[in-house]
Amino acid sequence: MKVWILNHVALKPSETGITRHYDIAHELVKKDHKIRIFASSFLAYRFVWRNKHKKNYKENVNGVIFEWLWTLPYHGNGVLRILNMISFFFMALWRGMMKKERPDAIVGSSVHLFACLAAYYLSRWKKASYIVEIRDLWPRTLIELGSMSKYHPAVLMFGAIEKFVYKRADQIIVTLPGAAEYIKEMGVDESIIHVIPNGINMDRMQEKEGKSSLRNEIESIKEKHGQVAMYVGSHGVANSLETVVKSAKFISTDQAAFVFVGDGPEKDKLKKLASDYEHVYFFDGITKKEVMPTLDLADVLMVSMLDTTLYKYGISLNKLNDYLLVGKPILFAGNVSNDIVAEAKAGVTVPPEKPGAFADGLVELLNLSGEEKAEIARSSYRYVNDKHNITKLADRFLDICAYREREEEAPSYQLSRN
Repeated sequence: MKVWILNHVALKPSETGITRHYDIAHELVKKDHKIRIFASSFLAYRFVWRNKHKKNYKENVNGVIFEWLWTLPYHGNGVLRILNMISFFFMALWRGMMKKERPDAIVGSSVHLFACLAAYYLSRWKKASYIVEIRDLWPRTLIELGSMSKYHPAVLMFGAIEKFVYKRADQIIVTLPGAAEYIKEMGVDESIIHVIPNGINMDRMQEKEGKSSLRNEIESIKEKHGQVAMYVGSHGVANSLETVVKSAKFISTDQAAFVFVGDGPEKDKLKKLASDYEHVYFFDGITKKEVMPTLDLADVLMVSMLDTTLYKYGISLNKLNDYLLVGKPILFAGNVSNDIVAEAKAGVTVPPEKPGAFADGLVELLNLSGEEKAEIARSSYRYVNDKHNITKLADRFLDICAYREREEEAPSYQLSRN
């Protein structure tokens, strides 16, 4: 099959962040399918160009074709960010229409819905199947996280686009298990909605044996404080890392140190908040190849979520897949409909935004026996291999993209909901 994927923020495997579509595409390329990913050449999370010498170009990454698109550069979270999204819409249309290739399916993937909208028009132009993939419920997320009111012009605009693309989609993929109910409420047939969470390449387990540039520093921290509780990921509002930092006051300096690895808009604020604690450390983001060996240096891994009704639709966090695969005990602070840590028997879950409860959970995990830690590692591996193995998820992704071919071959066949 030939599949186009429109994802504004798609990344190469060498880049820091979510590589969902490269990972899926790479698995499918191994089976001789042709996958083309349309993404911005402007890195939104760093506000820089991927290649300062080129803005519109094509790149072959291990057989996966990336179409890098110029989009309006910006910084911050204002009007220019919306214009950056709109520029992606027009550039994706232009580049797609100029291609002589006729894909079998075109996938428009949120976060923002202009990618889904561009995929719709391209699918009509190319006479391809139209697949909508929702990885974040915009505009619901914008409202629930408190950044915008339900009457904000951007919320109204995205709400209109949301209804438009849902009702025209041939198939819909969601990463959140509860999102199907949300979309059904808009009059969409449940039979076309399929859950494909974020996944991980199980071969990355071998990366644990690699080198971490932070090894010497973290080993020094362990010598000083005994054990290390680590967070690796984005430092944004949704990550609720303020809860983690505040929990440090309940943990003595000879019990454990808190290590934060990553970047994000909240990082400076968090560092200021942590200035009174000598056992809280911050490091810059690391490459994807360093993630596994860095996580393996920790005694406990941490995830913290906001206390919001948004998570009644569930979560699908890439960092949890990394955590589960490395096999260290996980401390999860959140109130979500799909508690992956509990389901995987991978650690302890505590209420969100409660530093005292977070500290209690951390102490419990710091005191686990060797056998208890070994059982967590075994249980975590079984769970992630069963639920989040990227090879299995890529097959399901292709199955949905190919629904039209099967219907033509066997009209009575009904695509089963995953």
